[in-house]
Amino acid sequence: MTNWPILGHLPAYLPDKLNFLTRAAQAGGTPELQLGERTLLLTTPGDIQHVLTGNPGNYTKSPRLTSERGKRLSGRGMQTAVGAEHLRQRRLLQPAFHPRSIEPFYELMQVRTTRHLAAWRPGQTRNVSEDMEQLALSIIIGSMFGPDTLPDEAALARAITHRRAYLEFFYSSLFPFPEYLPLPVVFRFRHAMRTIDASIAHALAAKPGSGFAAMFAAMRYPDGGEMTFPQQRDELLTLMSTGYETIGDALTWTLYLLAQHPQVEAAVLEELARELPAGGSLPDASTVPRLRYLRQVIEESLRLYPPTWIFIRMAVDHDRLPSGARVEPGTKIYLCPWVTHRDPRYFPDPLRFVPERARPRFAYFPFGAGQRTCIGEQFAFQEATVILAMLLPRFRCDVPAGHKLTLQSGITLRARNGLPLRILAR
Repeated sequence: MTNWPILGHLPAYLPDKLNFLTRAAQAGGTPELQLGERTLLLTTPGDIQHVLTGNPGNYTKSPRLTSERGKRLSGRGMQTAVGAEHLRQRRLLQPAFHPRSIEPFYELMQVRTTRHLAAWRPGQTRNVSEDMEQLALSIIIGSMFGPDTLPDEAALARAITHRRAYLEFFYSSLFPFPEYLPLPVVFRFRHAMRTIDASIAHALAAKPGSGFAAMFAAMRYPDGGEMTFPQQRDELLTLMSTGYETIGDALTWTLYLLAQHPQVEAAVLEELARELPAGGSLPDASTVPRLRYLRQVIEESLRLYPPTWIFIRMAVDHDRLPSGARVEPGTKIYLCPWVTHRDPRYFPDPLRFVPERARPRFAYFPFGAGQRTCIGEQFAFQEATVILAMLLPRFRCDVPAGHKLTLQSGITLRARNGLPLRILAR
């Protein structure tokens, strides 16, 4: 791969990030890349474990997120906090995401999934990517504020999607200050933030009796203190984006894979018929843990198409990785599930969709690991399981003839221009 003067590997990386990183990893060792800063692409579980759990204090998130500028954009919540501040906030919020704490959300997931699927008709070709994103967004809004707290939930949903589009634009822009460009995406973002802030303020003032907003308001630090209004706002702002994007993408990829693997789909349906009898009873806290094969299907989907396709860390001090690679202060570290999840050293016949296969720790890390493991991992699995357990017995999906999948590696891994699937009655 050509290392251009000044530009380094950027001309090859930017047009096709996934293919570039895959080819770099295939060269062996710990590839050293020039992507603005000296960058190391980690390809072994030992190195990945070292960065995420062995010496995590030496590896912080990118300044694009944790700097003052990043915090103005993404808030000052747990997502952008570092060091002791991050740990303090994570310990406070962790109980809200315990499996027992999220059990009350089952009913909301059932109601909103039923309502969403009511629009599906056999014979339609639907953009399932958009469908699953809208459903996941509806569920996270209801989970944050309760089902009846907001005066205009649809306006908030539009604002969140406009904010997401702006973040995609912001982080992919080569212009140093994209927030000052007179573009529609910038203007929509500014209007969206006013709507989001007004919605959060209204919800918190209304003191909702259920949802994450209520839980956050009731939490107390060890010294008895509580989160301030700005802190609650910023944590809810984080949840608005991280709480629906990856789940919507994961559901999309799972439906896409099941459409191509009828034998796997048949095994899922057999499990659902066995564990959810009585005329199609709804999945709840007592039955979801028993849907083990469906969980394996979701996990294998996350292996082949990880929504969080890359984690980026910055080295604070000198270090040496287990592979022997030398790390200097300021080195950028790429941990890429897309690459590692498809490495034949860890996953024999890696492109095959095999839910039963072993997925070794640190060769498989769709939610990260260590201190910054996605706090909503269990919520994500619960939601994805409920939706699929309700959708699959009613509908099957088919990939239209001639459809060619084109991947978009932005904030999350998506199908460029959406993913059309034909809906058929079961």
